[in-house]
Amino acid sequence: MATITPGTGGTFKSVTAEGQAIEALIYLQDRENTTTANPNGEDRLDGNFDTDLRTFSGQFRIPASQSINGSGQLVIQAVPYLNGGAFTPGSDGTFKSTAIEAFVLEVLMYLQVLESTPAKNPNNRNYVTGTFNADTGIYTGSFSLPIAFALAEDGSVKIQAVEYLLT
Repeated sequence: MATITPGTGGTFKSVTAEGQAIEALIYLQDRENTTTANPNGEDRLDGNFDTDLRTFSGQFRIPASQSINGSGQLVIQAVPYLNGGAFTPGSDGTFKSTAIEAFVLEVLMYLQVLESTPAKNPNNRNYVTGTFNADTGIYTGSFSLPIAFALAEDGSVKIQAVEYLLT
């Protein structure tokens, strides 16, 4: 499993990158569906749970900018498009982005990096794709993350990420 450190006091609690990805994607989707957070009605994330395939799949189109930092490194950074919200990455966690749009992109790019490393991805899974278009300023991609379901005693359904990467 891709073990990470959730930020102390952070919004998301999962201790795996796969789990944080699902938490962050669902949170972003919820914020997009809140008119006070998204008065322009921007729809930059589509996500669906498939109970037959046991996947959480979708596409994203996150505005982003590029720059060169003081060390000469290329930096691609999400541009927030939502207002407000109670999201916080917490302190001392693996992921640092303070805007939910940036956090989602950070976690998805983290998964992509692990997927491209054979030692971290021994089964050669490719569940996250992404491309940055510098001309349009949009980072687009797709995800199809494995999930598991559990029924609780009270009848509620719990959906959780299935880990597929190593750290």
